[in-house]
Amino acid sequence: MDCRKLGKTGIAVSVLAQGTWELGGLWWGPVDANDGVDLLRRALEFGVTTFDASDQYGNGRSEVILGEAFRECRAQTILVTKVGYLVGIDGAQMLFQQRDVPQPQCYEPWYIRHECELSLRRLQTDYIDVYLLHDPPVDVVAREEPWETLRELRQAGKVRSIGLSSSVAACVEAVKRGYAEVVEVSYSALLQEAAQELFPLCAEQGVGVLARSPFASGRLFQDEAAVERLTKALVTPPIQSLHEAAIKYVLSNPHVATCLTGVMTVEELEANVRAAQPPYLSPDQRRLVKAL
Repeated sequence: MDCRKLGKTGIAVSVLAQGTWELGGLWWGPVDANDGVDLLRRALEFGVTTFDASDQYGNGRSEVILGEAFRECRAQTILVTKVGYLVGIDGAQMLFQQRDVPQPQCYEPWYIRHECELSLRRLQTDYIDVYLLHDPPVDVVAREEPWETLRELRQAGKVRSIGLSSSVAACVEAVKRGYAEVVEVSYSALLQEAAQELFPLCAEQGVGVLARSPFASGRLFQDEAAVERLTKALVTPPIQSLHEAAIKYVLSNPHVATCLTGVMTVEELEANVRAAQPPYLSPDQRRLVKAL
């Protein structure tokens, strides 16, 4: 599988990155831990070297599964994880989902340092390749303290690069302030906002882009009118499906280092790996999507 440079970080990421939110087993239903380990190892066999996690996913369960999967081949992988949500124990996150209220967040220096140590332990590693603030609002992004703490962790060798996973507005703020080396943001044929200001800004400042949610969290396939328009514009030989076209759309943007999506089965993984192979979309096809 092809790799791309992640901005100026000196890190090379596989063009397809595997998310592990699903493996946490809280929001997406139960997932056997051994099956999760096998799925991650299978991804590495396919050439996927980049894996995205968070201390929040399953209250750290995804990180534990990642750590077990790659404890004997850590150097072959790029591990991305995040900090910012208050992590509970024994499935406490479900309380917030059931009440339909936001999960509490914390970006205080002490909490970032504390959670970094726990993530390192769960991942069975002494460094994290990409460490991101998880969903910080714009007012948090504008504060110096969280970023100074991340820089201290980088200086100590605990993390290699720093940034955030958040909204387009929050990412733009972080890049403009010179805080972020990496951004993770939603980007798809259905949600193109990131390409308008954020991506050119990242290219100008050498910030790496991790593009998540190529299927717009499933919404890409739920709007019949959108499905019809996109299928007509994109699904032409050799592209065989809208699923394949969605991943190729993301990877055809020159500012994107990797397309990040989660899977729960080997079949889903294989389909994503096939879709991530070149050729990608032509400039004419991209213009068609932009005009829809």
